[in-house]
Amino acid sequence: MQRLSTVLNRGRAETKSAKDPQTIFREFLAHLAGAHRKPAARRAAPKPPPRKRSAKRAK
Repeated sequence: MQRLSTVLNRGRAETKSAKDPQTIFREFLAHLAGAHRKPAARRAAPKPPPRKRSAKRAK
């Protein structure tokens, strides 16, 4: 029973120290705005390997 009480108290302590949901949402929006300003660097597409020519048939 004491173990159960300890676990429940730990959960409550974490909830009290958590940030305000509105603050978290504002940080998220700020992150999105910053990500929108800077376009992601594009990587060059890898070149496909050269095609092998098939052997010509003798007539």
